[in-house]
Amino acid sequence: MEDQPAVGDVAVLPVRRRVRAGLLLDGGALGEVLLPDREVDEDLTAKALRVFLYEDGDGQVRASARLPRLLPGQVGRLRVVSVSRVGAFLDWGLPKDLLLPFAEQGNRPEVGRWQTVRVVRDRAGRLFASARLDRWLEDTCDAYAQGDAVPLVVVQRTELGYKVAVDDRYWGLLAEDGQRDLKPGQRLTGYVQRLRTDRRLSLSANPPGAAKREGVAERVLQRLRQEDGFLPLGDKSPPDDIRAAFGCSKNAFKQAIGKLYKDGEIVIEPAGIRLR
Repeated sequence: MEDQPAVGDVAVLPVRRRVRAGLLLDGGALGEVLLPDREVDEDLTAKALRVFLYEDGDGQVRASARLPRLLPGQVGRLRVVSVSRVGAFLDWGLPKDLLLPFAEQGNRPEVGRWQTVRVVRDRAGRLFASARLDRWLEDTCDAYAQGDAVPLVVVQRTELGYKVAVDDRYWGLLAEDGQRDLKPGQRLTGYVQRLRTDRRLSLSANPPGAAKREGVAERVLQRLRQEDGFLPLGDKSPPDDIRAAFGCSKNAFKQAIGKLYKDGEIVIEPAGIRLR
C-alpha cells in the first residue's frame, strides 16, 4: 500500500477538476484538497501537481504551489507577525501563519523580531514551531567521519565559536576560523573538524586538506584578477591581513599560493604575488 500524503508533506497529487475557487486535487485519505485559484496557472495542462499540504485557519487541508520557508524538521529563522493568547505567529510564506505556542517559546517573542525555530509535527499531524531547540537536537553524534561536509544553520555566537544546528538534527560548535561574522539563521556548509571522545561535533567552515587548498587558491586567483593581477600579500604577511582578505589561516594561504606557484599561475615577489 502506497504511503498516503499528510499535512506537512510535499506531494505530487492528481488533478481532479477545476472549480470556481481553484483546482481540486486528489489527496488520497485526505479527500479532495483545494489549490486556491490565486496559485493556479491559467495555462495549466498538467495532470498532477507538486504541492505542499497545510491546514488553513478553519482546519481544512489546503494545497500550496509554493513551499514554506521552512519544512517540517528544518531549523531556521522566521519573523514574528502577531502575538495572541495562544502564542506567537510566524510568517513562513503561506497564507496561514505558523504557531509558536507559549510552551515552545525560549523567550518572549515580539512583533517584527526574528525567532530561530524548528518546525515540528505533533502526534495528531499538526504543525507548529518550537524555539526550544534542545528538545529536538541531539548533543552527540556518530553519523559522520572527519572531513565530512555537513549543512549548518547558525543559532548563536558564543565565546568558543558559533553554536550551530547540524543537518537540522544535531548540535555542533563551529570554529570562527577568522571568517566574517555569521548571523543567526545563516546557512552554510561546514566540515567535521575532528572526532571527539565525547561524540560532540567540532566543525570548521574550511574544507580539509587538498579541498581546502583548492578553495583558497581559487579565491586568491579571483582576487588577483579583480586587483589588476597583483596583491601585496605573501608568506611574510601578518596572519590578520590574510584572514581579513581571504578568511583563512596563514598556513592555508601559504599552501594555496605554493600550489599556484607550482602550477605556473602566479609569480611570488618580495612585495607580494602577481599573476603570471
